[in-house]
Amino acid sequence: MRLLAATFLSMALLVALPASGATLAVPPPLLHQQIEKVDGSVVQSFPAPDGLTGWVVKIQGRYGVVYTTASGDYILSGALIDKDGQNLSADYLDKYAPKPDAAALATALASDPWLVDEGSPSAPLIYVYLDSNCSYCNKLWTEIRPYVESGKVHVRWVLLSFLKTTSKGRGAAILAANNRAAALAQNETRFNHQEEEGGIPELSPVPIEIGAALEAHTKQMNDAGDVGTPMLVIHRKDGWSLAYGAPQDLPALIASLTR
Repeated sequence: MRLLAATFLSMALLVALPASGATLAVPPPLLHQQIEKVDGSVVQSFPAPDGLTGWVVKIQGRYGVVYTTASGDYILSGALIDKDGQNLSADYLDKYAPKPDAAALATALASDPWLVDEGSPSAPLIYVYLDSNCSYCNKLWTEIRPYVESGKVHVRWVLLSFLKTTSKGRGAAILAANNRAAALAQNETRFNHQEEEGGIPELSPVPIEIGAALEAHTKQMNDAGDVGTPMLVIHRKDGWSLAYGAPQDLPALIASLTR
């Protein structure tokens, strides 16, 4: 299931995009209060036109741009358009928002013992972040079967827990199984689409180390700029990159992968 980031003062442009240098001034009290209300944070500040101060904010793992007036008594959000029709907010977001490091994430996952591994080790590798109750993840798991079974792709599933209260127990049941790939298959082949519930019974109590792994995976996904599953970490000829959501054209994505 895909989740949208919570809006902040009708905020537009809540997406994860790149970064460059900027400073962090002390946010005006009004901005600080509003960001705290949505459990967000202020990341950077930068000068904006006509005495405005721009702020990169992070809410539910995603970055956006807002502005404060010189007095600090007003907050503006959304597209800031100049006289030439240029969307400065999009430019500022591209310039100042931190960029997720896909290569570093892939390196961390390479030594993670709490993954579900399937497919030929010699095939191109994909990491997929999956919640056991996610219908979009189930769709991807089903559609990628022929590529896994024919040895065209090596998938390592990164289980996490955020979608439902049952996600943790189901994810734990998969990770605690002697055959994790078979346990994941049970969850996906018995998936209840009407209730949007995975098909494997919950494990209770959840072992501490497995609970910690599920939480760590959820944090990884959020830190990478996503707030819903599936999220893919893929390798192409230009290196590692992230893909958010179920692929629109899975055959094309598979064909683009490199080792």
